[in-house]
Amino acid sequence: MLGKSYFDLAQAIYRATNFDDFVDLLVAKVPHLIGADEVVVLEKSPLSGYSAVSDHGPLAKRLREKLPTINRLIVEHPIQGRVDFDKPGDLGFAMSDYTAPGDYKQSRFVQEVFGDLAPNEVLFGAISVSRRRNAYIHCYLAAGAFAFQARERFDAILLTARGVLDRMAALNVESSVRAKLLEGTTSSPMAVFAVTPNGKVFAVNHAAVALSETWWGPDEPTLELKPDLVAELDRELDRSWDNAVTPLWKDLVLDLGGGELTFAALPKLSGETLLLHRMAGPGDAEEAVSILTKRQREIMDWIAEGKTSSEAAIILGISPRTVEKHLEAVFQRLGVENRIAAMRRYLDLKRGI
Repeated sequence: MLGKSYFDLAQAIYRATNFDDFVDLLVAKVPHLIGADEVVVLEKSPLSGYSAVSDHGPLAKRLREKLPTINRLIVEHPIQGRVDFDKPGDLGFAMSDYTAPGDYKQSRFVQEVFGDLAPNEVLFGAISVSRRRNAYIHCYLAAGAFAFQARERFDAILLTARGVLDRMAALNVESSVRAKLLEGTTSSPMAVFAVTPNGKVFAVNHAAVALSETWWGPDEPTLELKPDLVAELDRELDRSWDNAVTPLWKDLVLDLGGGELTFAALPKLSGETLLLHRMAGPGDAEEAVSILTKRQREIMDWIAEGKTSSEAAIILGISPRTVEKHLEAVFQRLGVENRIAAMRRYLDLKRGI
Protein backbone atom coordinates (compact mmCIF):
# COMPACT_ATOMS: atom_id res chain seq x y z
CA MET A 1 0.00 0.00 0.00
CA LEU A 2 1.29 3.45 -0.87
CA GLY A 3 -0.40 5.06 2.10
CA LYS A 4 -1.61 8.55 2.95
CA SER A 5 1.92 9.99 3.25
CA TYR A 6 2.60 9.22 -0.42
CA PHE A 7 -0.61 10.85 -1.60
CA ASP A 8 0.07 13.90 0.58
CA LEU A 9 3.49 14.26 -1.07
CA ALA A 10 2.04 13.67 -4.54
CA GLN A 11 -0.50 16.45 -4.01
CA ALA A 12 2.18 18.80 -2.67
CA ILE A 13 4.61 18.33 -5.57
CA TYR A 14 1.77 18.59 -8.07
CA ARG A 15 1.08 22.09 -6.71
CA ALA A 16 4.75 23.14 -6.90
CA THR A 17 5.24 26.00 -9.35
CA ASN A 18 9.03 25.92 -9.68
CA PHE A 19 11.85 23.39 -9.60
CA ASP A 20 13.39 24.58 -6.33
CA ASP A 21 10.14 24.17 -4.39
CA PHE A 22 9.62 20.79 -6.04
CA VAL A 23 13.08 19.59 -4.96
CA ASP A 24 12.67 20.97 -1.44
CA LEU A 25 9.53 18.87 -1.04
CA LEU A 26 11.29 15.73 -2.25
CA VAL A 27 14.35 16.04 -0.02
CA ALA A 28 12.20 16.92 2.99
CA LYS A 29 9.42 14.33 2.63
CA VAL A 30 10.87 11.30 0.85
CA PRO A 31 13.26 10.22 3.68
CA HIS A 32 10.31 9.71 6.04
CA LEU A 33 8.26 8.07 3.31
CA ILE A 34 10.79 5.34 2.47
CA GLY A 35 13.03 5.28 5.54
CA ALA A 36 16.12 6.88 3.98
CA ASP A 37 18.75 8.75 5.97
CA GLU A 38 19.14 11.44 3.32
CA VAL A 39 17.73 12.25 -0.11
CA VAL A 40 19.65 14.27 -2.70
CA VAL A 41 18.73 15.51 -6.18
CA LEU A 42 21.55 15.78 -8.73
CA GLU A 43 21.41 17.57 -12.07
CA LYS A 44 23.43 16.47 -15.06
CA SER A 45 24.21 17.71 -18.54
CA PRO A 46 24.81 14.95 -21.09
CA LEU A 47 27.58 17.16 -22.51
CA SER A 48 29.44 18.31 -19.40
CA GLY A 49 28.44 15.92 -16.63
CA TYR A 50 27.00 16.49 -13.16
CA SER A 51 26.53 20.17 -12.45
CA ALA A 52 24.36 20.73 -9.35
CA VAL A 53 23.36 19.09 -6.08
CA SER A 54 20.20 19.99 -4.17
CA ASP A 55 19.87 19.54 -0.39
CA HIS A 56 21.77 20.70 2.67
CA GLY A 57 22.62 17.44 4.44
CA PRO A 58 26.13 16.05 4.99
CA LEU A 59 26.05 13.75 1.96
CA ALA A 60 24.77 16.55 -0.28
CA LYS A 61 27.52 18.83 0.96
CA ARG A 62 30.12 16.16 0.22
CA LEU A 63 28.71 15.53 -3.26
CA ARG A 64 28.69 19.25 -4.02
CA GLU A 65 32.34 19.50 -3.03
CA LYS A 66 33.21 16.42 -5.05
CA LEU A 67 31.47 17.25 -8.34
CA PRO A 68 34.79 17.43 -10.27
CA THR A 69 35.78 14.06 -8.78
CA ILE A 70 32.40 12.54 -9.66
CA ASN A 71 32.73 13.62 -13.28
CA ARG A 72 36.31 12.38 -13.44
CA LEU A 73 35.64 8.98 -11.89
CA ILE A 74 32.10 8.24 -13.07
CA VAL A 75 33.54 5.70 -15.56
CA GLU A 76 34.75 3.74 -12.49
CA HIS A 77 31.38 3.69 -10.75
CA PRO A 78 30.73 0.14 -9.43
CA ILE A 79 27.75 -0.39 -11.72
CA GLN A 80 29.03 1.54 -14.74
CA GLY A 81 28.32 -0.58 -17.80
CA ARG A 82 25.48 -2.45 -16.09
CA VAL A 83 23.14 0.53 -16.01
CA ASP A 84 22.87 3.38 -18.52
CA PHE A 85 22.72 6.40 -16.20
CA ASP A 86 21.35 8.57 -19.00
CA LYS A 87 18.53 6.06 -19.67
CA PRO A 88 17.99 4.20 -16.40
CA GLY A 89 14.43 3.09 -17.16
CA ASP A 90 11.05 4.07 -15.77
CA LEU A 91 11.50 2.60 -12.30
CA GLY A 92 14.18 3.02 -9.69
CA PHE A 93 16.79 0.50 -8.65
CA ALA A 94 19.00 -0.20 -5.65
CA MET A 95 22.76 -0.40 -5.87
CA SER A 96 22.52 -3.83 -4.22
CA ASP A 97 20.61 -5.05 -7.30
CA TYR A 98 23.93 -4.92 -9.16
CA THR A 99 26.73 -5.11 -6.63
CA ALA A 100 27.27 -6.25 -3.05
CA PRO A 101 27.20 -3.41 -0.46
CA GLY A 102 30.74 -4.25 0.62
CA ASP A 103 32.08 -4.06 -2.93
CA TYR A 104 30.19 -0.81 -3.47
CA LYS A 105 31.63 0.82 -0.35
CA GLN A 106 35.16 -0.33 -1.11
CA SER A 107 35.19 0.85 -4.73
CA ARG A 108 37.53 3.68 -5.68
CA PHE A 109 34.63 5.87 -6.80
CA VAL A 110 32.79 5.60 -3.47
CA GLN A 111 35.95 5.96 -1.40
CA GLU A 112 37.07 9.14 -3.16
CA VAL A 113 33.61 10.70 -3.35
CA PHE A 114 32.08 9.74 0.02
CA GLY A 115 35.05 8.72 2.15
CA ASP A 116 33.92 7.91 5.70
CA LEU A 117 30.34 8.91 4.77
CA ALA A 118 29.98 6.03 2.30
CA PRO A 119 26.40 4.67 2.48
CA ASN A 120 25.52 0.98 2.64
CA GLU A 121 22.66 1.22 0.16
CA VAL A 122 21.38 3.69 -2.44
CA LEU A 123 18.04 3.90 -4.21
CA PHE A 124 18.50 5.62 -7.54
CA GLY A 125 16.02 6.94 -10.08
CA ALA A 126 15.59 9.55 -12.82
CA ILE A 127 12.96 12.26 -12.35
CA SER A 128 13.76 14.01 -15.64
CA VAL A 129 15.63 12.59 -18.64
CA SER A 130 16.11 14.51 -21.86
CA ARG A 131 18.63 15.41 -24.55
CA ARG A 132 19.82 18.50 -22.67
CA ARG A 133 19.30 18.02 -18.93
CA ASN A 134 18.78 15.10 -16.56
CA ALA A 135 17.80 15.11 -12.91
CA TYR A 136 18.22 12.15 -10.56
CA ILE A 137 17.08 11.39 -7.05
CA HIS A 138 19.41 9.42 -4.76
CA CYS A 139 18.18 7.99 -1.46
CA TYR A 140 20.94 6.98 0.94
CA LEU A 141 20.89 4.45 3.77
CA ALA A 142 23.82 4.20 6.17
CA ALA A 143 23.05 0.61 7.24
CA GLY A 144 20.74 -2.17 6.16
CA ALA A 145 18.57 -2.23 3.04
CA PHE A 146 15.34 -0.66 1.82
CA ALA A 147 12.17 -2.67 2.42
CA PHE A 148 9.96 -3.81 -0.47
CA GLN A 149 7.27 -1.26 0.46
CA ALA A 150 9.86 1.53 0.44
CA ARG A 151 10.93 0.61 -3.08
CA GLU A 152 7.30 0.45 -4.21
CA ARG A 153 6.71 3.94 -2.86
CA PHE A 154 9.94 5.17 -4.46
CA ASP A 155 8.83 3.93 -7.88
CA ALA A 156 5.47 5.66 -7.46
CA ILE A 157 7.27 8.90 -6.51
CA LEU A 158 9.43 8.68 -9.65
CA LEU A 159 6.45 8.31 -11.97
CA THR A 160 4.59 11.16 -10.26
CA ALA A 161 7.65 13.41 -10.29
CA ARG A 162 8.27 12.88 -14.00
CA GLY A 163 4.74 13.88 -14.90
CA VAL A 164 4.98 17.02 -12.78
CA LEU A 165 8.37 18.04 -14.19
CA ASP A 166 7.28 17.43 -17.79
CA ARG A 167 4.37 19.81 -17.21
CA MET A 168 6.59 22.33 -15.40
CA ALA A 169 9.15 22.31 -18.23
CA ALA A 170 6.45 22.93 -20.84
CA LEU A 171 4.99 25.81 -18.82
CA ASN A 172 8.45 27.33 -18.32
CA VAL A 173 9.07 27.40 -22.07
CA GLU A 174 5.59 28.74 -22.79
CA SER A 175 5.95 31.57 -20.27
CA SER A 176 9.45 32.48 -21.42
CA VAL A 177 8.52 32.52 -25.11
CA ARG A 178 5.36 34.52 -24.48
CA ALA A 179 7.32 37.17 -22.61
CA LYS A 180 9.91 37.36 -25.37
CA LEU A 181 7.30 37.56 -28.15
CA LEU A 182 5.67 40.51 -26.41
CA GLU A 183 8.86 42.47 -27.01
CA GLY A 184 7.98 42.50 -30.70
CA THR A 185 5.78 45.25 -32.12
CA THR A 186 3.70 45.85 -35.22
CA SER A 187 6.55 47.65 -36.95
CA SER A 188 9.31 45.39 -35.60
CA PRO A 189 7.87 41.88 -35.17
CA MET A 190 9.70 38.95 -33.67
CA ALA A 191 10.81 36.34 -36.20
CA VAL A 192 10.72 32.85 -34.70
CA PHE A 193 12.81 29.94 -35.97
CA ALA A 194 13.16 26.42 -34.57
CA VAL A 195 16.31 24.31 -34.85
CA THR A 196 15.87 20.54 -34.59
CA PRO A 197 18.47 18.42 -32.76
CA ASN A 198 19.97 17.36 -36.10
CA GLY A 199 20.36 20.97 -37.29
CA LYS A 200 17.37 21.66 -39.53
CA VAL A 201 16.10 25.24 -39.22
CA PHE A 202 12.38 25.92 -39.74
CA ALA A 203 10.61 29.27 -40.00
CA VAL A 204 7.83 29.19 -37.38
CA ASN A 205 5.84 32.41 -37.85
CA HIS A 206 5.03 34.89 -40.64
CA ALA A 207 7.95 37.18 -39.82
CA ALA A 208 10.39 34.28 -39.99
CA VAL A 209 8.88 33.07 -43.27
CA ALA A 210 9.35 36.56 -44.74
CA LEU A 211 13.04 36.47 -43.79
CA SER A 212 13.56 32.89 -44.98
CA GLU A 213 12.15 33.75 -48.40
CA THR A 214 14.93 36.30 -48.86
CA TRP A 215 17.64 34.14 -47.25
CA TRP A 216 16.95 30.67 -48.67
CA GLY A 217 16.35 29.44 -52.18
CA PRO A 218 12.77 29.09 -53.49
CA ASP A 219 12.97 25.28 -53.20
CA GLU A 220 14.61 25.23 -49.77
CA PRO A 221 11.84 24.92 -47.13
CA THR A 222 14.47 24.55 -44.42
CA LEU A 223 18.10 25.41 -43.79
CA GLU A 224 20.48 22.65 -42.72
CA LEU A 225 23.22 23.73 -40.35
CA LYS A 226 26.60 22.06 -40.65
CA PRO A 227 27.35 19.48 -37.95
CA ASP A 228 30.15 21.58 -36.44
CA LEU A 229 27.76 24.54 -36.08
CA VAL A 230 25.13 22.30 -34.44
CA ALA A 231 27.76 21.06 -31.99
CA GLU A 232 28.88 24.62 -31.27
CA LEU A 233 25.26 25.67 -30.69
CA ASP A 234 24.81 22.81 -28.21
CA ARG A 235 27.97 23.80 -26.37
CA GLU A 236 26.91 27.45 -26.18
CA LEU A 237 23.54 26.50 -24.74
CA ASP A 238 24.77 23.77 -22.41
CA ARG A 239 24.98 26.11 -19.42
CA SER A 240 21.96 28.15 -20.41
CA TRP A 241 19.77 26.64 -17.69
CA ASP A 242 18.56 27.91 -14.34
CA ASN A 243 17.90 24.31 -13.28
CA ALA A 244 17.03 20.95 -14.81
CA VAL A 245 13.69 22.11 -16.25
CA THR A 246 14.07 25.88 -16.66
CA PRO A 247 15.97 27.12 -19.74
CA LEU A 248 17.36 30.64 -20.03
CA TRP A 249 17.60 32.90 -23.06
CA LYS A 250 21.08 33.42 -24.46
CA ASP A 251 21.99 35.92 -27.16
CA LEU A 252 23.93 34.35 -30.03
CA VAL A 253 25.29 35.73 -33.27
CA LEU A 254 24.33 33.37 -36.10
CA ASP A 255 24.17 33.38 -39.88
CA LEU A 256 21.00 31.70 -41.12
CA GLY A 257 21.59 32.78 -44.68
CA GLY A 258 21.16 36.53 -44.38
CA GLY A 259 24.45 37.45 -42.76
CA GLU A 260 25.33 37.51 -39.08
CA LEU A 261 22.45 38.58 -36.84
CA THR A 262 21.78 38.44 -33.12
CA PHE A 263 19.23 35.83 -32.07
CA ALA A 264 17.79 35.13 -28.64
CA ALA A 265 18.22 31.36 -28.25
CA LEU A 266 16.20 29.17 -25.90
CA PRO A 267 17.13 25.48 -25.51
CA LYS A 268 14.36 22.95 -24.89
CA LEU A 269 14.64 19.63 -23.10
CA SER A 270 13.70 17.84 -26.33
CA GLY A 271 16.92 19.09 -27.94
CA GLU A 272 15.09 21.62 -30.09
CA THR A 273 16.26 25.24 -29.93
CA LEU A 274 14.07 28.28 -30.45
CA LEU A 275 15.69 31.29 -32.14
CA LEU A 276 14.01 34.71 -31.98
CA HIS A 277 15.18 37.74 -33.93
CA ARG A 278 13.54 41.11 -33.46
CA MET A 279 13.22 42.85 -36.80
CA ALA A 280 14.12 46.54 -36.63
CA GLY A 281 11.45 49.20 -36.90
CA PRO A 282 10.64 52.78 -35.83
CA GLY A 283 9.06 53.64 -32.52
CA ASP A 284 10.07 50.35 -30.89
CA ALA A 285 10.08 51.46 -27.27
CA GLU A 286 6.69 53.21 -27.43
CA GLU A 287 5.03 50.34 -29.25
CA ALA A 288 6.54 47.70 -26.96
CA VAL A 289 5.05 49.36 -23.90
CA SER A 290 1.70 49.51 -25.70
CA ILE A 291 1.16 45.84 -24.88
CA LEU A 292 -0.22 47.33 -21.65
CA THR A 293 -3.33 49.48 -21.42
CA LYS A 294 -3.07 53.19 -20.66
CA ARG A 295 -4.19 52.59 -17.07
CA GLN A 296 -1.68 49.76 -16.63
CA ARG A 297 1.12 52.00 -17.90
CA GLU A 298 0.06 54.72 -15.46
CA ILE A 299 0.16 52.25 -12.60
CA MET A 300 3.55 50.88 -13.64
CA ASP A 301 4.97 54.40 -13.93
CA TRP A 302 4.05 55.04 -10.30
CA ILE A 303 5.26 51.61 -9.17
CA ALA A 304 8.56 52.39 -10.89
CA GLU A 305 8.68 55.60 -8.83
CA GLY A 306 8.55 53.47 -5.69
CA LYS A 307 4.87 53.94 -4.87
CA THR A 308 2.85 51.21 -3.18
CA SER A 309 -0.42 49.96 -4.63
CA SER A 310 -2.34 52.06 -2.11
CA GLU A 311 -0.37 55.20 -2.95
CA ALA A 312 -0.81 54.63 -6.68
CA ALA A 313 -4.54 54.14 -6.09
CA ILE A 314 -4.84 57.48 -4.28
CA ILE A 315 -2.89 59.32 -6.99
CA LEU A 316 -5.01 57.81 -9.77
CA GLY A 317 -8.31 58.09 -7.92
CA ILE A 318 -9.08 54.36 -8.02
CA SER A 319 -9.30 51.63 -5.38
CA PRO A 320 -6.26 49.59 -4.25
CA ARG A 321 -8.15 46.47 -5.35
CA THR A 322 -8.40 47.87 -8.88
CA VAL A 323 -4.67 48.53 -8.87
CA GLU A 324 -3.98 44.95 -7.80
CA LYS A 325 -6.25 43.58 -10.53
CA HIS A 326 -4.38 45.65 -13.12
CA LEU A 327 -1.05 44.40 -11.75
CA GLU A 328 -2.21 40.79 -12.10
CA ALA A 329 -2.93 41.52 -15.76
CA VAL A 330 0.49 43.18 -16.14
CA PHE A 331 2.23 40.10 -14.68
CA GLN A 332 0.39 37.92 -17.19
CA ARG A 333 1.23 40.12 -20.18
CA LEU A 334 4.90 40.52 -19.22
CA GLY A 335 5.34 36.86 -18.24
CA VAL A 336 6.56 37.61 -14.70
CA GLU A 337 5.47 36.57 -11.21
CA ASN A 338 5.89 39.65 -8.99
CA ARG A 339 5.97 43.44 -9.06
CA ILE A 340 9.76 43.74 -8.87
CA ALA A 341 10.20 41.60 -11.98
CA ALA A 342 7.33 43.47 -13.65
CA MET A 343 8.92 46.83 -12.89
CA ARG A 344 12.27 45.74 -14.32
CA ARG A 345 10.65 44.32 -17.45
CA TYR A 346 8.50 47.44 -17.91
CA LEU A 347 11.48 49.76 -17.64
CA ASP A 348 13.43 47.60 -20.11
CA LEU A 349 10.55 47.86 -22.57
CA LYS A 350 10.43 51.62 -22.17
CA ARG A 351 14.13 51.76 -22.96
CA GLY A 352 13.57 49.52 -25.99
CA ILE A 353 15.67 46.68 -24.60
